[in-house]
Amino acid sequence: MDSSFAERLVAWQKKYGRNNLPWQKSHDPYVRWLAEIMLQQTQVKTVIPYFDRFIERFPTVQDLAEAPEEEVMKLWAGLGYYSRARNLHKCAKEVQCRFNGSFPIELSDLESLPGIGVSTAAAIRSAATDEPCAILDGNVKRVLARHGMIGKGLTPRETENLLWADARSKTPLKEGRTYAQAVMDLGATVCTRTKPLCALCPVNQDCKAFQTDSQLEFPVKKVRAPVPEEILNLAVYTDGNEVYLLRKSERYWKGLWTLPQLRDEEAEQSEEVLPAIEHRLTHLLLRIYPVRLPIPAKIPAAWKAFTKEQIKTEALPIPIPIRKLLLEVL
Repeated sequence: MDSSFAERLVAWQKKYGRNNLPWQKSHDPYVRWLAEIMLQQTQVKTVIPYFDRFIERFPTVQDLAEAPEEEVMKLWAGLGYYSRARNLHKCAKEVQCRFNGSFPIELSDLESLPGIGVSTAAAIRSAATDEPCAILDGNVKRVLARHGMIGKGLTPRETENLLWADARSKTPLKEGRTYAQAVMDLGATVCTRTKPLCALCPVNQDCKAFQTDSQLEFPVKKVRAPVPEEILNLAVYTDGNEVYLLRKSERYWKGLWTLPQLRDEEAEQSEEVLPAIEHRLTHLLLRIYPVRLPIPAKIPAAWKAFTKEQIKTEALPIPIPIRKLLLEVL
């Protein structure tokens, strides 16, 4: 075990780390799980107001499990990566059913729940119990990859295995909660992706990437396949006061309110073409071509009319690019 690395990080965390975040006030595994899921691929400053609203509305996992999915999606609206919200709700229901509403802390139990991987499970257990658990989220990967110059000439699987081994060797035998927060905070605030603040880093003296001025070469970037594209012709059926939306029931944006889709020939008949939108999902690039159309005489049962004021509120789950478009059109 690399005790020197851990000792320096723990000392740095106590002095400079983020120690007053709202979820840090509790060691309840439910609270820490909620925060961990929200923080995935999302900045702390964005998460805080959502976390506060969720805890106020769903103070226990039972409250979350018993809530309608639509209410959960409404509270999540605007935070992005909506599959997290669906897994959040599904996970709460499983905890209610399988663990009698008591959020588990055993790693095997945590990893068996929807939306909780190995690193997330370790972060939850460490935060709840102070037990040392190796974690390897994106921020930690960046810290370790740079510190040990891990990844060059290796396959992604080999790199992942070495990073996990390094994470385990550096995890201390005590102060697990503080160390886990320290290594995540270091990656989030100092060892950042594009402009690392190496002069402020407590482990820069033996960071191999820093010593060789190669920080930006790590983590080694994966060769990515071209992102597939999908074209969406969307209809803005409006009279200037209201617009008709329908709730998507499949694939991306599932459970969110969006615009009805048109066939190519239908879109070509429109007299008013609105500016095109390009929106990147995790594994898909959407090219959105909206057109304004008059409200048809016969309204499908699945459609629902919304005013601009309703669309403005974050309580209505609408994809970000669609909300932005509608606020400009209405």
